[in-house]
Amino acid sequence: MQLLKITNIPIEYNISTEPGRLELKQSQNPRQRMSHDPSQMNIKSQNIQVRLDTTELRASLNQRNPSDFAEYYANRGRQNSYQFIGDNVQMGNQMSQIQDGVTISQIMRQKMLESPDIYTTFLPSAPTDISWQPQELNLDYDPGSLKFDWEIMRNQMDYIPGKFNFSITQYPEVKVEYLGTPVYVPPSADPNYEGESA
Repeated sequence: MQLLKITNIPIEYNISTEPGRLELKQSQNPRQRMSHDPSQMNIKSQNIQVRLDTTELRASLNQRNPSDFAEYYANRGRQNSYQFIGDNVQMGNQMSQIQDGVTISQIMRQKMLESPDIYTTFLPSAPTDISWQPQELNLDYDPGSLKFDWEIMRNQMDYIPGKFNFSITQYPEVKVEYLGTPVYVPPSADPNYEGESA
């Protein structure tokens, strides 16, 4: 008769897995910004310029400004002074030749008979100084510009690793069960002991 009952309880566990995955986020279409500088044309013109200088013409008519007037008559006075000094020197030289039979009355008479220099002139004697500057036309053309600024979006990839879960729901166990009755020593210790009748 079998007195021991041995029960073996195996281990129980749950395994759950989640595979890894790659998530791709697709970007939007590329965007661009456009900036435009318009064309320009700058025109700069200058009319013809004519300059008339009548300084010499007015001087020939004895119409001078105060500074030219003072300078002109200062030069005339200096020339007249030199002429007067020259005439007196010449007269003195002639008077020094009296020994040659020249008398003072002859010298004075010759001086009186001298005729002034006569010349003919046309007034005004100087022309008008004419100068001119031609017309100018400057063109400055800027063709403008067109600029593009591209913003390129890139795809974004995210990798999510897999998961592995292991959980034990029942640990292994060995149960030993005694199927017999206890053996008492002495037998009289058994509570169900019945003694032998005499």
